[in-house]
Amino acid sequence: MLFVNYEAPDGSKRHNRLWNGGNGRGVVRLWKKDGEELCLVDEFDVRHVGCEYGEYDEPEEETDTDSKQ
Repeated sequence: MLFVNYEAPDGSKRHNRLWNGGNGRGVVRLWKKDGEELCLVDEFDVRHVGCEYGEYDEPEEETDTDSKQ
């Protein structure tokens, strides 16, 4: 995996320590909620898919000094 310094189209940087790769694999399960029960609709294996892992930053709370500027 590669370490990516990603900047969103609006110029903000919302991710820290974002890792990107093209070697993902796993199982996808599609569920449907029927009242209180979950019903499995479909399940399939996936391989050779793009994957990302990172931490999404929480928006910083505005302080009194920020609102006066």
